[in-house]
Amino acid sequence: MKLSRRTPGLSLLVSACLLTPAFAGKVKIFPQQLDMAHYKTYRWLPPRFLVKTGLDENNPNNPILKEVVGQQLDLVGLKEVAEGGDLVIQAYVLTTYVPQLEAVLFGEGYNFDYGTVVASMGRYNREGTLFLNLIDRQTKKSAWAGMSTDSLNRGYLSPDAIRSKLEKMTKQVFKKYPVKK
Repeated sequence: MKLSRRTPGLSLLVSACLLTPAFAGKVKIFPQQLDMAHYKTYRWLPPRFLVKTGLDENNPNNPILKEVVGQQLDLVGLKEVAEGGDLVIQAYVLTTYVPQLEAVLFGEGYNFDYGTVVASMGRYNREGTLFLNLIDRQTKKSAWAGMSTDSLNRGYLSPDAIRSKLEKMTKQVFKKYPVKK
């Protein structure tokens, strides 16, 4: 009887761990239906990178982020201004390590009672997430927000690698922008 109770629980655990990485890389947009055509200009809040010491507003990659996102904003018909603006752009970038369960190993034999040797094998996958929030300056509420997650290489990323990842993620987010180009 003890074996029959553990099998469904173990199956659920393994399937949950294996399905989680399958959903990484999706783009989420909030709200789904909105008319953004009346917004014409924008200005930036300082972009923030989440690093080990906290939020960094003076990250050396801020100009790359502003350039890449600015190109997409230009494509949807928004122009940057120094002061005022219809929208205020808030951008966050973070990287994290996501655990992935590869295998669960049981000890030899058919006795699955207390004391059975169980080992798990896994790895940590590095991924980056870009959050964009377009805030209506008049109402001070979010007009539109998008988020994209993608896998990253381990170790140091060169400025060119950062640029290419940010370009890819920004294009994914702006595919869902409510105004047609």
